[in-house]
Amino acid sequence: MKKEYFFIDESGSPQFYGQGKRPLWTEEGFVPVLLLGMIATEEKETLRDAITGFREDILRDSLFNSIYSVRQPGWFFHASKDHSDINLKMVEFLRKMEGFRYYAVVGRKIPEIFHAKHNGSQVEFYFDLISKLLNLVDLDPGPQYFLYLSQRQSSTVQRFVTAFEKAVEAQSKQHGGIDYRCSMLRSRDSPEMSIVDYLTWALQRYILKGENEKRYFLALEHHYHAIWDIYENEGQGRKYTQKDKFDLVKASPFGGK
Repeated sequence: MKKEYFFIDESGSPQFYGQGKRPLWTEEGFVPVLLLGMIATEEKETLRDAITGFREDILRDSLFNSIYSVRQPGWFFHASKDHSDINLKMVEFLRKMEGFRYYAVVGRKIPEIFHAKHNGSQVEFYFDLISKLLNLVDLDPGPQYFLYLSQRQSSTVQRFVTAFEKAVEAQSKQHGGIDYRCSMLRSRDSPEMSIVDYLTWALQRYILKGENEKRYFLALEHHYHAIWDIYENEGQGRKYTQKDKFDLVKASPFGGK
């Protein structure tokens, strides 16, 4: 039986309110988007071996193994926390990798949509993003699917799993039954998740910081199979593909620059 693997990670926070129902979008430093990124592959072991081998190369190289973060026990790639030299090295490595497709949904954190469409519920907000992420791929009854979700904080686990399984079940009913397994993984225990992390980070960096931080996104652009800006066009959404590539010039302002 054909097996296909999906690795899913998030970048950003689903929170709209702080303690005491304090609206976070009025505060400095508010991140106006939540991104969900996913790679699809039939070559799980090949990707794992490649990332693991590259990490070992970094640890053997005196140019990089003297970096403070790399010297820490159990160090593994994490784009937002890695030294800029590691960021560059990893992007150079990933731009040459093959054997996977990357998909992303961009959820603009718009209070009016959050209340009108999601009833002010983070679970419903997540469900909307996850449903649209899965709709970017063609799931059918033939293969067996293995879905791995990145576990970032224990407090988010049940919310994420609940929303995700609801989305898979909706597709399963539509397509006549889908054979799947869903698991939570810590990113550091799953080398394949580093690919998702870096591609999602490069996309978010471009969205939030603008043209001056586009270079990593451009270097990895050939991997971005589809990006769905789901609340663009006054909530109607816009999909970007390899034929119609994502570009800030095409999108309405995100804020955060």
